[in-house]
Amino acid sequence: MVTETFFPQVNGVSTSIARFSRMLNKKGHEVQIFAPKPGKKEFESIKVHRKFSLTFPPYPEFKAPIFLGTDLSEFDIIHTHGPFSAGWAGLWESWVKKVPITTTFHTPLADYVHYITPSFMENFGRKVAWAYSRLHYNRYPLVMAPSKATINQLDEKGVKAPKQVLKTGIELKKYDEAPDIDVKEKYDVDEFILHTGRLSYEKDIPVVLKAFKKILRERPELDLVVTSKGPASDDLKQLAEELGIEDSVLFTGYVSEEELINWYRNAELGVIASEAETQGLVVLEQMACGTPVVGADFLAIPETIKEGENGFLFPLNDVNALKEKVLTALDSDLSEMKKKARETAEKNTSEIWCDRLLEKYEELI
Repeated sequence: MVTETFFPQVNGVSTSIARFSRMLNKKGHEVQIFAPKPGKKEFESIKVHRKFSLTFPPYPEFKAPIFLGTDLSEFDIIHTHGPFSAGWAGLWESWVKKVPITTTFHTPLADYVHYITPSFMENFGRKVAWAYSRLHYNRYPLVMAPSKATINQLDEKGVKAPKQVLKTGIELKKYDEAPDIDVKEKYDVDEFILHTGRLSYEKDIPVVLKAFKKILRERPELDLVVTSKGPASDDLKQLAEELGIEDSVLFTGYVSEEELINWYRNAELGVIASEAETQGLVVLEQMACGTPVVGADFLAIPETIKEGENGFLFPLNDVNALKEKVLTALDSDLSEMKKKARETAEKNTSEIWCDRLLEKYEELI
């Protein structure tokens, strides 16, 4: 696994690599991870090669690793995660050492253009980002992506390499066996809805905050819990103050995995308004704990959320629609929906998707 992001940076890419590496290891395969510094050199007995990295100023959480001198000739297959230094290092080693290779397309670069270009150049920047993506991903014999929506997007943007859906999946045992933590008492909250995931601008979290202000008019006892951190953290806290809802919104920052699972368990609902979900892993995580989710009807989210079955969908960026769907859910008997949410997670376990990944590795080898 050659990646441009891994723990301690917490995001969907790190989680995906960790889960697949763990599952492959359990099935008797040796996995090694090549990732940026800083960080531990071992992940659950899996060796992690830490490479010198540079901080990317527009997005300080991203560390750009330097993979020069990396020798991957001993491996049966190379799996890259990222179209920059990791991707090109993997492709070079594959070409020179004749090692089979594949990649996972996790996130469209175009969704991050606003970090490095002024607003008047954003459309041009998005075109450049997709041109670069075509240049990179068309060099692979197989591109994996975490949803049908992402595959369709790659097709539309001219990535012609063969493609395969590969979801990360859920490790149900971890969610079932996590110890109970009384997060409500610890943080002094009672009834709450939950937003999880990196706090970045493409996640459209202001939509959630604005909708929550309207929800509070009818459910003043409700709290909104927002976990994690990210480049939008300060702006979101400021917006909560401007909306006058700061006393009902809890920003926890990063929390441990065990604590996050307990937030999932105790939430009335999860909410997600993102326009950049290529997989929506946090939706499955919440459903593993039997928590229905209200999410934007965009990209990969509706592949997991089924309207009225395990959650509700609302049009992207529609504050009023989000408010109405949350209130509808809170006024409903959620027992059947909680059961359906859990069933959705059970159909998307890491074991199931790891077996599919192994099939593709064997084909490529």
